[in-house]
Amino acid sequence: MPKLLFYAGTAFCFLVALLSGALVLGDVPAFARAWWGIALALLAGLAIAALFLRMAALLAARNLFAALMAVLFVAAATASLVALLLLQWRIADQRLAEVYLAAQMALGFFVSLALLSLRPYFHIQASRFLSAIVLLPLPMFLLVLAEPRAARVFFGTLAILFFSTAVHCIRHRHLFLEMTNLRELLDPRGDHRPLAFDS
Repeated sequence: MPKLLFYAGTAFCFLVALLSGALVLGDVPAFARAWWGIALALLAGLAIAALFLRMAALLAARNLFAALMAVLFVAAATASLVALLLLQWRIADQRLAEVYLAAQMALGFFVSLALLSLRPYFHIQASRFLSAIVLLPLPMFLLVLAEPRAARVFFGTLAILFFSTAVHCIRHRHLFLEMTNLRELLDPRGDHRPLAFDS
């Protein structure tokens, strides 16, 4: 993974955590409605998607099904983000407000599923705290569907989760930046003696 993309993705994880925390305390920041805020959101989404895809690639050595689901849900979340940003850029008619809300719900759903599908990666490579907290966004999202006032809890969960993910990426940057030995991924005990079929 290119260093620039890795550090941009990590920085954007911190930014998403900060903005989610701001949404817990108040309304959407004013710059998020400007054209450059929309462009920044698109760049952030693409950089974070690249981080998640790298996690899926690392996970594929142990759990191919979870890795494929992660790729699918990250792609769906990115497509939902692009659609939401296009609506936000071109929205002028209040009659599109329901469509805009549906796009927001689709984005929240696919982000929650993407994080849930990456749980096996966090279970192997990260702390138990991060492995447990990735389970929360989907139930919180379902709670938001039932009670819209619970959105602040959902954003608070995302803030903690993206901040923890950024810290994890910094602590384990060698997994993202260096070529990864498949045997190291398959053997968590660190026993890398030659196998019988090695030449």
